[in-house]
Amino acid sequence: MEIAGNSLIGLRAGLRCSDPTRFKANVAPKNGPWATAAIVIIRESLAVHFQPIEGRETGLIGYLLSDPDERVSIAVDPPRSCTDVILALLAEHQFRLLQVLRTHVHEDDKDDCVPLCALTGAGLQPQASSARGTQIVFGAEVLRILATPGHTPHCLSYLWRDRLLCGDLFEFGACPSSEVDTDPGRLFDSLTRSVFTLPDSTLVFPAHPVRGRHVATLAELRRRYASILSRGREGFMTEMVRRRASGQPSGRLIC
Repeated sequence: MEIAGNSLIGLRAGLRCSDPTRFKANVAPKNGPWATAAIVIIRESLAVHFQPIEGRETGLIGYLLSDPDERVSIAVDPPRSCTDVILALLAEHQFRLLQVLRTHVHEDDKDDCVPLCALTGAGLQPQASSARGTQIVFGAEVLRILATPGHTPHCLSYLWRDRLLCGDLFEFGACPSSEVDTDPGRLFDSLTRSVFTLPDSTLVFPAHPVRGRHVATLAELRRRYASILSRGREGFMTEMVRRRASGQPSGRLIC
């Protein structure tokens, strides 16, 4: 599957480019710094498919990662409404889905993955904060599991190469169920002890888009969070609680 057009639509669709030089020439003039991010992703993914898939009903962004040499895939937060699309993609490339992973699950979960697992025979990775430091291998690729509770009690993030699939850890004010489950103290710990210890060049892919944004660098998010995190754990918790009590979504605290 090749890159078509000259916008980031190609990146969001997860298309694979066999000629990154041509892709750079077509995209860079129009898209500025975001085009650079796209080039890095494509250059590093020549042997791997990395495909964001955005759900129509809930706006959830899932990710399909595949090793085409071994013809195996894993799915992270696959939207339930896109089950048919994922099945079609797997069939098109003759990939076998090994596992379905979730970054987090709310009580009112509308993106149940059971149908996809039943149709593909894929295993469903259980959520557990004890998953810290463990890895998932698919083909020649390794996905590192980080325990990042806070948005929900058992949130997980997945680090693959230079990108972090973090669900709604950064919240972005976009997750409709976040106010019920968020624990400000644990969120602070996850951000300062697990996430912001990663390199600034890490590309962060959330579970919900905000103002059309589907990716950001960790350096950008570090700058955005600097003011509130500098208050320390207690100050962070106090501000989150104050915002919640005033009716302002706590996720917008730092956006």
